[in-house]
Amino acid sequence: MTYRIAIAAIVGLIGLSVLSPAEASKRRPEPTRAAAPAPLGVDEAFVAAHQAFTKNDLPRFEAMAAQARSHPLATYLDYWRLRLQLQRPAGEALPGAADADVRRFLARHEGTLVADLLSRDWMLDLGKRAEWGVFDGEYARWILRDDDEVHCYAALGEIERGRPAPQAREAVFSVHSFGPGCTALLDAQVRTRAIGRDDLVARLFSALETNSADTVRLLGERLQLDPKALDLALSRPSKALETTRTRELALIALSRLARRDPSEAIERLGANAHALRDSDVAFVRSQVAASAMRRLDARALEWARDALDAPATDETWRWLARAALREQDWTTLRRVVARMSEAARSDPAWVYWSARAARQAGDAVQADEMLRTIAGQFSFYGQLAAEDLGSLTAPPPSALAATPEELAQAARNDGFERALRFYALGLRFEGNREWNFQLRGMSDRQLLAAARWACTQQVLDRCVNTAERTRDEHDFALRFVSPFLDRMKPAAASADLDPAWVYGLIRQESRFVMDAKSWAGAQGLMQIMPSTGRWIAKKLGERNFRVEQLHDLDTNLRFGTFYLRAVLDDLEGSPLLASAAYNAGPGRPRNWRSTLAAPIEGAIFAEIIPFNETRDYVKKVLTNATYYAALFTGRPQSLKARLGNVGPSSSMPADIP
Repeated sequence: MTYRIAIAAIVGLIGLSVLSPAEASKRRPEPTRAAAPAPLGVDEAFVAAHQAFTKNDLPRFEAMAAQARSHPLATYLDYWRLRLQLQRPAGEALPGAADADVRRFLARHEGTLVADLLSRDWMLDLGKRAEWGVFDGEYARWILRDDDEVHCYAALGEIERGRPAPQAREAVFSVHSFGPGCTALLDAQVRTRAIGRDDLVARLFSALETNSADTVRLLGERLQLDPKALDLALSRPSKALETTRTRELALIALSRLARRDPSEAIERLGANAHALRDSDVAFVRSQVAASAMRRLDARALEWARDALDAPATDETWRWLARAALREQDWTTLRRVVARMSEAARSDPAWVYWSARAARQAGDAVQADEMLRTIAGQFSFYGQLAAEDLGSLTAPPPSALAATPEELAQAARNDGFERALRFYALGLRFEGNREWNFQLRGMSDRQLLAAARWACTQQVLDRCVNTAERTRDEHDFALRFVSPFLDRMKPAAASADLDPAWVYGLIRQESRFVMDAKSWAGAQGLMQIMPSTGRWIAKKLGERNFRVEQLHDLDTNLRFGTFYLRAVLDDLEGSPLLASAAYNAGPGRPRNWRSTLAAPIEGAIFAEIIPFNETRDYVKKVLTNATYYAALFTGRPQSLKARLGNVGPSSSMPADIP
């Protein structure tokens, strides 16, 4: 049957092929011609070219770039085209095919951001091709120096030419993810025996601390671990521990299990200790303690005390320090901080808490000396240190206003002009990168003038961020701008909120970018999620609410202050907890405080918040609010008073998203 059908099909096809042209034309439908796309305006074409570039769509990019040739930012079209060419798969272009065009571009645009970006992209290509002579020249001229892969290739080039590469080990141990360059550098160090098996295990430890499964897999391959057993240790650690007898696999499984269930990890550690070294056991205990602290488990401190000899890094020691801080075990806190690297010990957070620990131990002189090293900083711990030394928060004397010539110099900066054009197109990332590139090497006077000019252009986030860079001369009216005060005050008063706190929150949420939209969908000045906006509209009785209204200034302020009032009331009037709720949702701070055994000061609670983003957010919002209050009232302010104390309370759900 199959054979007959096949023959019939062939005959039928032959029959169709011998029809006369007239008959064939009757049977074939007339082809539909697609209408040519209407030409775009130069701005629309430029944006479309950028979209095609981000999607690696070269044909679409060329079509749109042709329509945007006259755009003031056309240099970026040339850069994007060359980058697309450099990133083409090996089979689609000869190695080095774009080199001549790249050289011409770099010579024509020397000293600009696009030249530095293209130089970085070219170095990635040169590194893959081992063109070390050309690579070295570009590496020496590279300004931003912000790509780990390029640094890895630089070290690899030294190794491949038999030269000393002292930076190679640090590169392999500090890189967050292994791309082609860093993977090649790791393999070169293994091949030359600069890195041995113990070093690979040490690097494995740090990958486990950050829970980087991809890096664990890469190191597992270099350690020649069985791939199936490695996957099992990563995905089903309890199951893996039933059969594994390999040191490295046991470490991986126990560390992964510690993140999921610290109690079970401790139980399994005893059963698998025979396969581990003493240092391995201490490391697993440190991971159990860190995981327990991220869960605010009361046993975290006990497990931390048992892990003080672990071969861990700062990633772990910070969590163990928080476990000691939570219980105000100042002796253990000092021992944990002593295990940190010098850089971590110099972090204002651990300088401050070490000073507090020294005071608890009766060494007031040492405590004050440590506090003075950070008390002049305009930060959360700088404010707390100053307050411990007897000074409340107040802005420093304001620098002289920028002169007309200083402002004119900022206005003449071509990079700033390019940034403004990007902002007008909605390409904020590109605009910010162009703006920030211009700030390199600027004096305080130049920075203040650039900040003031940004404010006059209504680019308030650049105004704030640029003013924050000054070292000796400061203008806190620029660092802490307060636009639309006449519309903010009624909204804050309606919700019975401190305007300084609302401004402090907006400064952190959106930096006053009116059309800000987060990756999660939060919108407007106060970054309100659409679902939260609908909940607020329902509470306010606004039946015709549309999500687009969240970009309207008055609507955003009214909705945002309403929600902030709701979470403040839900959390018993604590600005600290309400700020955390605004970022992480009200359920989480309720859960966090329910784990407390007794009241603690707000500064301790802020530091032990288990979410990195929320911890940083809360500190910055309340630091901002304290400065805003000092500016608004003209009087010094207490950050500690804003932080207050946080006491234990049951975690009761509330009708707040």
